[in-house]
Amino acid sequence: MPLYGQNMVYAISLVAGLGIVFEGYDQGVMSGVNISPSYIDLMQIGDGATGTITNPNKQGGLVAIYYLGTLLGALMGGWVSDKIGRNKTIIFASFWGLLGSSLQVAAQNSNWMLCARILAGVGTGGISAVIPVWSSELVAHDSRGAVIAFEMVVNYAGISSAYWLEYVLAFINGGNTSFRWRFPLGFQMIPLLVLMIMMLYMPESPRFDIGNGNRERGRKTLAIMRAAGDIDHPDVIAEYEEIIAAVELEAEFPARGFFNMVTGHKTGQLHLGRRTFLAAWLQIMQAWTGVTTVVVYAPTLFRIAGFGEHKANLLTGCCNLVAMVSCVLAIFTIDRFGRRKVLMVGGAGQSLAMFLLGALSKVGADQRSASIGAAAGSFVFVYNFVFASTWLSVPWVYPTEIFPLAIRAKGNAFGIVGWSIGCGSVSLAAPNMFQGLGPSTFYIHAVFNLFAILIVYCFYPETSCRTLEEIDLLFASNTLWVWDTEKRFQELKLEHSDLVHGVDHHRGGKDNRAIELVEDVSDENTVQESI
Repeated sequence: MPLYGQNMVYAISLVAGLGIVFEGYDQGVMSGVNISPSYIDLMQIGDGATGTITNPNKQGGLVAIYYLGTLLGALMGGWVSDKIGRNKTIIFASFWGLLGSSLQVAAQNSNWMLCARILAGVGTGGISAVIPVWSSELVAHDSRGAVIAFEMVVNYAGISSAYWLEYVLAFINGGNTSFRWRFPLGFQMIPLLVLMIMMLYMPESPRFDIGNGNRERGRKTLAIMRAAGDIDHPDVIAEYEEIIAAVELEAEFPARGFFNMVTGHKTGQLHLGRRTFLAAWLQIMQAWTGVTTVVVYAPTLFRIAGFGEHKANLLTGCCNLVAMVSCVLAIFTIDRFGRRKVLMVGGAGQSLAMFLLGALSKVGADQRSASIGAAAGSFVFVYNFVFASTWLSVPWVYPTEIFPLAIRAKGNAFGIVGWSIGCGSVSLAAPNMFQGLGPSTFYIHAVFNLFAILIVYCFYPETSCRTLEEIDLLFASNTLWVWDTEKRFQELKLEHSDLVHGVDHHRGGKDNRAIELVEDVSDENTVQESI
């Protein structure tokens, strides 16, 4: 029985969730692998019998090298998906993930593991770059927030499942077998296999089909998603014509390669360079707010707070269950309060949690106080709660909003590049920071959260509840400062009130007016500069 409308949205959410579960699982699985005695000895990073790490650079490198793969995979996925389609690219990236996972399971030394981690990262990067775009291009605008929020919930479900699986395996033969870390690394292949099979039966993005000459199939997909298969429904016709207009107009702007996006060269008042920087830097900031440290090294955090190995592992699993539930709050906060407020309030809460975690961990360690250590551990939970309900979702939503349709996949890929750089740098630095600074490591993340608030306040314009016309106008200004950008944005709205107004769902010709308006602004600026 074919699925239509909301039922198809549910199916797309579940299938997209398989890819995001893999990403979360693969990111979280290393927390348990890093403390497995067999792994420590085999990789020669310390003494497995005592759990002491004597080579933190190597430990961090084995974790961080994965993000080099995700960076390459994201760029590959963004480029390939515009050539062969979203579905085929997801299957292609899943193959890389399977290859990398199988090689990690069979690893016999650190060099082997390094190569396997890179390949696994390529798969994760490709999947993470394309799946949000695929799902957002299929569902209606009023379902996109819920779909992305659901993807963040399953992301933490993947992280949490990795923790709990490794927690149970730690009791087998005292946790001293290679099965403790090899099986979790292999278990992640299950959602990948299911994802590859399910993608064979899922619809291709109508945006890709219509933009690549398969207009009939694209229109049928729109009908399935919007009108129970009725291709003559007014909403279907309006959105179909809107996409065609966008495709034809975007063809007039050939300067949309990776070089143009990074430098902004020949992109005029579209200012693609600025948008690319904002997308990537937001993900870098997300990693340095402390989440990568918490996800990958959570057992270490609890040990620093004074807990034994068993309690540290148990608390890590509970902490991620709290985060998974907290993700649901993002559904009610992101659109209601806007991206900027959510990020700034979240940054303040995360900074406070990290300052208190560092202070209490230091005092608890100095005084050997279990009660103070427990208080310190509670702020890991507080941090996870605040992060999951604020900073987790926005950096994944923002890139899908600020780029034109023709380069949305590539734009989102740069968001994943930023995520790779951020997570990779934190993963590499964290072991050395813990070894050299101890609890003071948390102060670094606390200060960076305050820095992130300042950056968001100054440079990140609000995108919530703004139409495509308004987003293009928002970036038409030549200034980087948000207050000047907003002032110029309001001026442009008044000057072109016939073009910018309350655009309702699927009003035809939307992209046409937007690009014409950007051209008008570009011409005005050119005249002013010549004068």
